[in-house]
Amino acid sequence: MDKQLMEDLEMVGGMLTPTSLRGCDEILIEQPGFSARIALWGGHLVSFTPEGEEDLLFQSTQVTRDSRFSRIHMGVPVCWPWFGAHDTNKELPAHGLARYFRWQLAEAGHFKNGDVKIQLKLASEQHPLIEDMWVDAFELRLVFRLGDGFEVNFSAANLSDNDVQISEALHTYFNVGNSEQAEVKGLETCHYQDKFEGLESVQSGSIQPCTELDRVYLDTPDTTLLIDPVFARTLSISQEGAASTVVWNPGAKRAKERVDLQDDEYLNFVCVESANALSNTYTLTSGSIHQLKLKVKWEKH
Repeated sequence: MDKQLMEDLEMVGGMLTPTSLRGCDEILIEQPGFSARIALWGGHLVSFTPEGEEDLLFQSTQVTRDSRFSRIHMGVPVCWPWFGAHDTNKELPAHGLARYFRWQLAEAGHFKNGDVKIQLKLASEQHPLIEDMWVDAFELRLVFRLGDGFEVNFSAANLSDNDVQISEALHTYFNVGNSEQAEVKGLETCHYQDKFEGLESVQSGSIQPCTELDRVYLDTPDTTLLIDPVFARTLSISQEGAASTVVWNPGAKRAKERVDLQDDEYLNFVCVESANALSNTYTLTSGSIHQLKLKVKWEKH
């Protein structure tokens, strides 16, 4: 890696460390107010832990087969250029390509207020396998802003001559003390599609308990709240460039049927995902760029 980049990373309290995750390095950042981990495999923000607090993000301890497209439940995976199963080719991996390839460290530094800035990039031309599965050239960027909370700014540039249809998500796994006691507020009156129940409905009141859910909420507000009485904190989850919000937790029965989660790990997370899905899918025109931003703050009760 570029010597200057390594020096810049050291200046923000960061270092590269080998991991068992597809043989790719991980960025570790230690600051007086927080610690963070960023996996170059998939560009995951794996962990963000404020000083004296539980991690804001969840990481499964379940180890599955070490194949390129095996699922890993942790942090903030990037789902792009499709969310869920591919519309026409079921042999392609779920939730797109971005989370299954190695990203490159492009920049390390500070924002003007002192927050840590880490930028990663993924270019389709650097991975022949991507070009085999998705013929339209693209470049993706992730900018992480780390301070008293965290922000993820994801941008996608369509470098091809074609307009492409995009569905996407920042599939965030939030760490909670107990998902059966957690509560999501802010989606009241929103229409949603329930994938578990196979129905469409309108949300009445808050979501509680946050278990056995797979709902895509459409045309949602910019901010939702995840209230965690066990960890005695509320997470404020704000999004920009996203018209959908997905709330997911497999619940006890489905967790036991999965090989990529421990049986009781469903109690330790709630996914609140900033997305563009279903009727919120959009067209990314040739030569254009779309940004999807996630901002997370936390407050003790």
